[in-house]
Amino acid sequence: MSAHAPSLFERLQPLLDPLDPAELHGLLCSLLCLDADLDRDRWLDYAREALADGGEWSELVADLLAKLLEFGTAQMNAPDWPVTPLLPDDDAPLRQRVDALSHWCHGLLYGLGLGEVELRGVLSGESWEFLDDVTDIAQIGFDTDEAGETDETAYTEVVEYLRVGLLMIQQDIQQSTASSSPRLH
Repeated sequence: MSAHAPSLFERLQPLLDPLDPAELHGLLCSLLCLDADLDRDRWLDYAREALADGGEWSELVADLLAKLLEFGTAQMNAPDWPVTPLLPDDDAPLRQRVDALSHWCHGLLYGLGLGEVELRGVLSGESWEFLDDVTDIAQIGFDTDEAGETDETAYTEVVEYLRVGLLMIQQDIQQSTASSSPRLH
């Protein structure tokens, strides 16, 4: 028996199988950037279409996804609680964490594609550069079970970069939405 409590990722993984918690969270983060008022039904529809090929799932899975929506909404709306990709804990093998990071990036890109962010003209040049990097990060892999300190540091820096980049995208979209909203006098 493990001496630590299982992380949210570890608890969700077997319950959501074959859905990937990291990919779901990446999808959710992008959808919440595009629509801060995303409701449960629309979220479940997006998740079903994007990651379950339109299939059905149990009420338990739907409830877990609804809780993931609550978690993601709280993360995205809390100025003092930085958004952190839902990934395995740092004591998991680096290979597993890198794979999850890649899945999170896939989910993020997929969600932004669903929201047709490229057609909205709302992202800054820096955000587009970030998305190019996310595309590259989505393709990464780690071929060994042994990770050195340099590998761990690089992983930590990439996770931090993704957190900051996600906030940049969120701000670009919010600013664009605010400037296009009619003002009341």
